[in-house]
Amino acid sequence: MRIKTTVSAHALIVNQDPSSKQKQVLLVCLAYKDHRWGHWCFPGGYVDEGEEITTALRREVIEETGVELLSWEQVAVSPLLDIKQPNISFIYRCDSWQGIAKACSRELIKVAWIDEGEFRKMAKEGPLAYPAHMCRQVQHIGWNISVDD
Repeated sequence: MRIKTTVSAHALIVNQDPSSKQKQVLLVCLAYKDHRWGHWCFPGGYVDEGEEITTALRREVIEETGVELLSWEQVAVSPLLDIKQPNISFIYRCDSWQGIAKACSRELIKVAWIDEGEFRKMAKEGPLAYPAHMCRQVQHIGWNISVDD
């Protein structure tokens, strides 16, 4: 049996306040006209046919948020195969970037820097687009959060 899947790349963009040492991640609020409308996820998007994954990562993030990624490290591969449109998402941690984050795409309602406490609240209350996957992904920055917290 063949399953047709899409491939995407998403950035776990980290901002750390030097005075408090508190980490924040950049989230985008989706404007898709489906079940994801108004839900939050990490910036990124689909890899075009023939495109390198990291090229797509940089392109999607700058198109959506205006943030240019300067360095990144792949931290996870997140398959979503049990959904209507199966997808395999490559997740990259990005600590080096430049620009001012803003919603630059009609695919987004807004963007926000979220700290660990706010992320924990979002995971519990449901506005994350993919809560279980996203909670596993933030473990790569030291946040131990589950949907059941």
